[in-house]
Amino acid sequence: MLKNTVLSIMFLLTLAGCATVPVQQKTAQMVAIETLQGPVNVSLSSAAGQISGNGYLFFKGPDSFRLSILAPFGQIVFDIIVTGDKVLCLQENRKAAWQGSVDDLPPALGAKVWSLMKWIVEPPHPAGPSLNRVFTRADGTMEMVYYDTGGFVQRKVNGAGDEVFYSDYRISDGRAIANRIELVTVEGSRLVLIFDDPEVNLPIENSILTHSLTGYDVQPLREFKDFSSWK
Repeated sequence: MLKNTVLSIMFLLTLAGCATVPVQQKTAQMVAIETLQGPVNVSLSSAAGQISGNGYLFFKGPDSFRLSILAPFGQIVFDIIVTGDKVLCLQENRKAAWQGSVDDLPPALGAKVWSLMKWIVEPPHPAGPSLNRVFTRADGTMEMVYYDTGGFVQRKVNGAGDEVFYSDYRISDGRAIANRIELVTVEGSRLVLIFDDPEVNLPIENSILTHSLTGYDVQPLREFKDFSSWK
């Protein structure tokens, strides 16, 4: 309770200090992301180490996504599929799978990161009249949103202290899409996603966000320890 109160006071003080800076609307607008898909460079660091690679990301609202890490010649070497709080990790070359909940993820896979993916792509709050705004979320917690002078979101901070940064906006068909997203969790995990012209709000088949486990050796997610295929 005390921590939330302190954060709320800090939010309000910051807002008051920036209230005189106006937002100038641009012709391009941010859009609510219902689906997102495209090539991505991903880097994930935590207290347990760092892993990175190139891959492909699919997101379909409200809370389903798939991240496929690719080898240099395009083969999928590692998959993580998340739907709600359910997680499935796959190593195709070994026909091995690990399934469980987000809470079962090992530290090296940044457990807190994946539970915040839905927050990262939530519809943007309206900008203005100031560059910093405080919002009360549906669960009663507070969120601080920072904008540039064009009304594009640059940073969000939730009541727990998790932060997400948006940059490298590109304009397509009058829509502004952040091609670089960096998430820093309060416990220190850091996820950086750098997209290469992602496609937004195009259909994604449900089959892409599921995977048959026929022929796989399926184990509990909490026992997953081999990261050699994603490095």
